[in-house]
Amino acid sequence: MRYLISTLFFILINNNLMSQNSISLGIKSSYNSSNINFHNNFFPQNIKTSNINNINFSLVTEILNQKKTGVRIEISKLKKGWAYDEINNVNNTYYSSEFEFVNVPFLMSTYFGKKNLNLNFALGPFAEFMISENSDKIKSNFPGEPFYFDKGRDNKFSYGLMAACGLSYSINGNKLQVLVSYQYNFDNILDIEVKNQNIPDISNFNTLSISFVYLNNFIKKQ
Repeated sequence: MRYLISTLFFILINNNLMSQNSISLGIKSSYNSSNINFHNNFFPQNIKTSNINNINFSLVTEILNQKKTGVRIEISKLKKGWAYDEINNVNNTYYSSEFEFVNVPFLMSTYFGKKNLNLNFALGPFAEFMISENSDKIKSNFPGEPFYFDKGRDNKFSYGLMAACGLSYSINGNKLQVLVSYQYNFDNILDIEVKNQNIPDISNFNTLSISFVYLNNFIKKQ
């Protein structure tokens, strides 16, 4: 992950990013729907779960060169997780596993269009660090459940890839945007070594978001 970010930064610098004509700061409000990809390779089967939904806010900065291409960095407190219900869970119980992360995407951002209305595409890696989770409550209420986050076993740091696209409308250099984005974690959330048909080998979060963004352009070079 560290090498990927370094490579992306090196490419941007060598494309004269520092001769940009705009730097923007803004906020993003997102409606997120997250779930987890549970899969067991030893006993080939998918373990079904349900989505959990929430709203979060992010700080955004964007640096663009004269060709409307540059970097976009976001910092947000993002909730992810999954839920079991009576249909999906063989034990006929309901609970939700919820995690809060400090989530930081580092994206290559570009715009297409010559007028005020543009198409915006962004792609790049993200890193996140877990700051809270509710495994203690799950273990207390459902001691027989086979998988939950274990502080002594599982990693609080994770990483993945984010892609976003949408419409951007410019007003006096400032931007109003509506974006759809998708994040996929490459790192397993639960690193379980036991091979069992009820316990997954693979556990990767995926998050779909619809966002409204306002970017204020406060530096503009001619």
